[in-house]
Amino acid sequence: MKKGMIFIDGSNVYFDWTNANPGKQLDIEKYINLVKAKYPDVEFKRTYYFTTETPTNKSFIQQINKIPYVETVCGHLQNKNIDLSKFSLSCSCGLPISGNATMNVDKGTDVNIAVEMLKHAYNRTYELALLISRDADFVGVINIIKNLGCNVELVLFEDSKSHAQELSKHVDDIKLIYKTDYSSCE
Repeated sequence: MKKGMIFIDGSNVYFDWTNANPGKQLDIEKYINLVKAKYPDVEFKRTYYFTTETPTNKSFIQQINKIPYVETVCGHLQNKNIDLSKFSLSCSCGLPISGNATMNVDKGTDVNIAVEMLKHAYNRTYELALLISRDADFVGVINIIKNLGCNVELVLFEDSKSHAQELSKHVDDIKLIYKTDYSSCE
C-alpha cells in the first residue's frame, strides 16, 4: 500500500466551497474522509491544514486539531498599507480618491505548505502528496517533489478546476470532488 499525505490550503478550500455551496457549512472532517475514500490504495499518514489564525477562527482551528492525524499549521496576518492614489480611483462626485488604506494580508501560509511538502518528500514520509490548492506558486515545489521520486496530485472541487490550469499542468493527476459528493461534506 502506498504512503500518502494531504496538504490543504485552507483559504482555497474555504473560498471554493463557499462559491460552490453558498450558505452551506463545510465539515472539514467529512471532507478529509471523502478525499481519503477516493484513494483506497493509499495509507494516509497525516493531513496538514494550512490557514491563518485570526481572532474569529480559533475555535475552528481547535476543532481541526481534534481530528485524528490532522494538524493545523498557521500563518499570521500582517498589516499592509496601500497608497490609494496609485489606482486612479474617483468617487461618484468625480473627485480623486487619495490617501492610504490598511488591510490585513496572509503571511506564511504558502511557505508553510511548501516547507512541509518538501520536508516530508526529502524524508520519504510519503510516496503520494495530495495538494488541495489552486495556487500556481506551488509549481516549483511540485517539480522538486516529483524529481525526488514522489507523486503529486491535485484535489479540487469540480467548480474550481478551471481556476487551477497552471498548477494542473505540473501534477501527476487531478481528482475532482463532484457536485454529487458535496452533500457528504456538510
